Amino acid sequence: MNNQWQIDFFTGLDNAVDMQDVLDITQKTIKPFGFDFCGWRSKIPLPLSNNRRFSTLRANEDRVSEQEENGFYDEAPVAKHCALSTEPISWRGTTEDPTFLQAPDLISEYYSSGHYGGWAQSMIESKNVFSMLLVDSVNILDQKDIDHVDLQMQWVATAVLSKMTKFRLKPNVRLSEREKEVLRWSGDGKTAWEISQILNLSQSTVNFHMRSAMYKLDAPNKTNALVKAIYLGLLY
Repeated sequence: MNNQWQIDFFTGLDNAVDMQDVLDITQKTIKPFGFDFCGWRSKIPLPLSNNRRFSTLRANEDRVSEQEENGFYDEAPVAKHCALSTEPISWRGTTEDPTFLQAPDLISEYYSSGHYGGWAQSMIESKNVFSMLLVDSVNILDQKDIDHVDLQMQWVATAVLSKMTKFRLKPNVRLSEREKEVLRWSGDGKTAWEISQILNLSQSTVNFHMRSAMYKLDAPNKTNALVKAIYLGLLY
């Protein structure tokens, strides 16, 4: 494979306007390397009473993305590794992998969702702040094929995580105080009706502020809006 992919990839990242853009560009880049799914996770101090452990975004929405949003994989071996080390970690997608042997029930569920061999790497900013890029495949992968693209994937991960950090340090989104309040309470698990009672607003007004926040954050749903707002530091 020639280096044209690098030119296309970095050009795409330069033109990316938000976090989802970055993932969509990355999704296209990793396909020739044998990967089908792309996800990003971050752990930062969160301004929510339920103390969600991770913020998660994916280029694909499926059962795995839903499980991640619910914290199902927070204690998975790959997440634990990436919290402590910036060394890449890979897995073939078999029952003999070290990641599988560390948590067979959890990884069996992951495999059953159609996600098998994969690769991940993190960027650690401090003890409680890190983010990671995770890619995986619908297939079991040969270790030599994973090793063959390891250097390219390290380039991809470094660029993606750096771009995400730039968005966080220089957010170009401004939310109103009402939009922030609605997002915070939504993050604490409150429904629109419950938020309306807390803030003494009509439910339609609460929904209006939520839609407005989603529009500003270019988010397809409430969860996506919350993840972006938290990571960008807009709810503090």
